[in-house]
Amino acid sequence: MAQKTFSPTWESVKTHSLPQWYDDCKLGIFIHWGLYSIPAWAELTWELGAAPSENEWFKHNPYAEWYLNTIRMEDSLAHKHHNETYGSDFPYEKFADSFTCENWNPDEWAKLFKQAGAGYVVLTTKHHDGFCLYDSQYTDYNTVNMGPKRDLTGELTKAVRAEGMRMGTYYSGLLDWTTYPYPTYGNIKEDYNRTYAFADYSLNQATELIDKYSPSLLWGDIGWPEKGIENLPWLFSHYYNNVPDGVINDRFSCDWYDHSTAEYLLGTRSLSKKWEMCRGLGLSFGYNMCEGDDTVLSSRDLVRLLVEYVSHNGNLLINVGPRADGTIPEIQASRLRDLGAWLEKYGDAIYGTRIWEEKQKDTLENGAEVFYTRNGADLYAIIDNLPDGMDKVILPICSQELHVERYSNYPVPVKLEGYF
Repeated sequence: MAQKTFSPTWESVKTHSLPQWYDDCKLGIFIHWGLYSIPAWAELTWELGAAPSENEWFKHNPYAEWYLNTIRMEDSLAHKHHNETYGSDFPYEKFADSFTCENWNPDEWAKLFKQAGAGYVVLTTKHHDGFCLYDSQYTDYNTVNMGPKRDLTGELTKAVRAEGMRMGTYYSGLLDWTTYPYPTYGNIKEDYNRTYAFADYSLNQATELIDKYSPSLLWGDIGWPEKGIENLPWLFSHYYNNVPDGVINDRFSCDWYDHSTAEYLLGTRSLSKKWEMCRGLGLSFGYNMCEGDDTVLSSRDLVRLLVEYVSHNGNLLINVGPRADGTIPEIQASRLRDLGAWLEKYGDAIYGTRIWEEKQKDTLENGAEVFYTRNGADLYAIIDNLPDGMDKVILPICSQELHVERYSNYPVPVKLEGYF
């Protein structure tokens, strides 16, 4: 069958279909890594969506990757921390001199992500601080010209694909704090460079990522410059023509997307339209040296989240925040290995499944919770919080007593073979 050709119109772009691979693999790894990984500092406050107000969220931001924005607020603890640690005359951009990634091995990362059971990886090629992890022809503020003098995006893309996973590129198209010197307190879509030149810069760099790396996911964030929205049909058609089974998320300030997104407590979770939860293992995406077991998900809770989201038509894009030297903290790596071990044993209840339209969850009289997934003719009932000492359940959907194999305190699937 001939490959479909997309034209640079909304009518044509909107004929693209979500590729099956994305709906099948369920799990991706997000990576926030950049200059903010050097200070690696943020307050330990709230999950996104739990702050008392937007102003409080940004002033006490737990996202370490927002470090530059937060230190611009003279009454913030981050501003105080920066001055005491680096000096009031130390500009954020100077971190590029020491972002050398001296212990980074992209093959080791890729092997860990594969071991975790992930089907795709998404790297922040340029976050809101404007620093690029690839050789952009549109700015010298990048890792090939500065810091490690390496194309981090290209090296990781090669390693990820060698492990049989798909590679995606995150790109911040709306915010670039190198062009907007004021802190954002909440009105994000107003606080950015509003020139046509900046809109063209974002378009050129996004096109550059497509042409250089053919990413399986084009992952936007926050939005897109208002003066450049008219160019999105061209950008999306260019992407789909180069990557026919590519995926675009819902953060481009337009009404077209292949899947919607949620983030911690915010976002859309739909049973009819594919969605993805992105979140950190802790409160932050970028590495925050202040985080420990009290704020980082346990392995059990990580598995529970994956089960919950998959049963409700979602994917999980779980984030790791590497150190500046390129190593992944053990508290994060251990969670990924434990998740992979669970998926190695019970992946048939996750990979390639679809929602059961009749119901997604039951709560039993003994307090146990049941999440349902469907794989062809089989129904999986994934049992969580089964009381100690019990290994049998009777589900509301059938009168048969079913044996539950215990796997420590993790959720465990029971297969109802040929249920449909």
